[in-house]
Amino acid sequence: MLLVIHEFTSTLALQAFDRRGGVVGAPLYAKYTSDLALEYGALDWLTFLGRMEAARVYAQGPPAAYYRGPGMSELGARVELGRALHEEVVFSAQALLRLPGVRTANPAAAGLKQREIDWRLMMGGSFDLRDAPGFWSIEAGPRKRGGLEPGEWRAEAAAGYFLFDRLQIMGQTTSAFAAKTALTPQSQSHKAQISLVLNPGRPWSLQLGTFRTVSGVNVRRETGLLLAWWRRM
Repeated sequence: MLLVIHEFTSTLALQAFDRRGGVVGAPLYAKYTSDLALEYGALDWLTFLGRMEAARVYAQGPPAAYYRGPGMSELGARVELGRALHEEVVFSAQALLRLPGVRTANPAAAGLKQREIDWRLMMGGSFDLRDAPGFWSIEAGPRKRGGLEPGEWRAEAAAGYFLFDRLQIMGQTTSAFAAKTALTPQSQSHKAQISLVLNPGRPWSLQLGTFRTVSGVNVRRETGLLLAWWRRM
């Protein structure tokens, strides 16, 4: 089975979280992306993953940055490790190689850093509530970067539930933690996303959602919208 997801996002930030987690004013940051993601189930226990991104970024200084071109791309795989609770809970491991697009004068502000390797341990399953199906997932692991860029630990949780036969509501949280280095301060961010997914009874679905950085330390307070088209083949 092949899953294709084409996603568009629009992100804006006019505030930031300071070193104590308080909200302060910040220079304008705007980012627009178009992502094409592929998931191919080669075997029952093996899925290959790929993603390509086109990005346009504007960050006011100092230092300022403007970038338009390839964003971060990904290539990797997910392997099923086992099942529990009558095979309703699935455990997996995932590894991704993340590569930045064309380097800019200020790649960090444009969101294009060094090459990254992302490792995840994952678990997830399904449930029924009031005769309607749903799902949940939890994943966590380190993201290592090349050069002097600090790595970080990331954790994600997601859940979805069918409000109606063709309409699903989905929620997701993403947290990132980076330790202090000689060049960068300690940072953390916690983002929340909520969206609706419409499936008209065909192989494709349409997703519309919004996301926001709800808390953090030494990071931008981002707010955004997403629109995605899913197709299973």
